[in-house]
Amino acid sequence: HCLQPTRTRLVPYALHLDIDRGLLDLRYRGVVSVAQRLLAANEALPLLRTSGVRRILIDLMQATAGQDGVDDFRAFAARITREPIFRASRTAFVAPPVNGANRLIEVLIDAHHYPFSRFDDRDTAIAWLCGNEPALGLND
Repeated sequence: HCLQPTRTRLVPYALHLDIDRGLLDLRYRGVVSVAQRLLAANEALPLLRTSGVRRILIDLMQATAGQDGVDDFRAFAARITREPIFRASRTAFVAPPVNGANRLIEVLIDAHHYPFSRFDDRDTAIAWLCGNEPALGLND
């Protein structure tokens, strides 16, 4: 009899280590829950650890937020802001001007002085990641 291919787990993101640019490229698509964002963060950690890369591009242009509560967002923000590798990294969010879910995450992580800046264009975000301009947080 024939072997049936195993189903790959459907995740609403693609994670790519771009060695040429020295950044981790995380692109979300479709409906994304906080739990799925946590999975992506956990998947990114070993890549960052082994590569030494400390620039993270998080692209939310093709994503919408799942139905999560404020406590879920708080728990996620607490988890990523406690992680030394994330805190030692520069993070660029690429998101539409109106993205309430990511804005809530930004408010929560900014309160912990997490180093990020927000952009509505990938190229501008990559230029910032590869440059030396300070992280703006919510002071954009």
